[in-house]
Amino acid sequence: MQPVPPLPGSLAGIELPGDRVSRSVWAWAHRSLPEYLRAHSVRSYCWAAALGDREGIAYDRAILWAAALLHDVGLTSLPQNTMCFEVEGAERARRLLERFGMDPSAADRAAIAIILHMQPGVTVADGAEAALLDRSTGLDVRGDGYDLIDGVRDAIVEAFPRGAFDRRFLAAIRREAAARPACQSARLLNGTGLADSMARSPWAAASR
Repeated sequence: MQPVPPLPGSLAGIELPGDRVSRSVWAWAHRSLPEYLRAHSVRSYCWAAALGDREGIAYDRAILWAAALLHDVGLTSLPQNTMCFEVEGAERARRLLERFGMDPSAADRAAIAIILHMQPGVTVADGAEAALLDRSTGLDVRGDGYDLIDGVRDAIVEAFPRGAFDRRFLAAIRREAAARPACQSARLLNGTGLADSMARSPWAAASR
């Protein structure tokens, strides 16, 4: 296993939290997440923070970082899951964060953000971190709001490349939808045309 790189203080001018829990989350992600999900998760934090800072939305960086890095952990255990992956992942994340020393109320906010990132209609009233994570994951998956991150996009993607993300993420969502057709993954895949949206996204156009 390769050593975990130090957590940088910032990426493309976007501040990263440097507290003990955030460093533990970073180390855990390097040990436990496949590269395509780890890079997606870091990009999602960066887009969320960039949007929040741009629009003056008050949020907790450590909670947003934790939620972003752990939001897809449920995709890593699809055969063993008994619930929708975002619910399964939220429960795992809550336990992990409390074990790392995060206050239970903060861990709960991270878990709620993870659950809600797959739901439609998330707003700041649901929690700033939840709203920003919802927007940033949609941005990284479908390119929603692509132009809003012009100032940081190239540097973040250079540091955390997309690689085979589209193909591998879509395959995981298809597995989830087939196993649990009542979950949000099936709605996104079959109800909103996720595969077509990804194929037509600015990310796909940029890679051609």
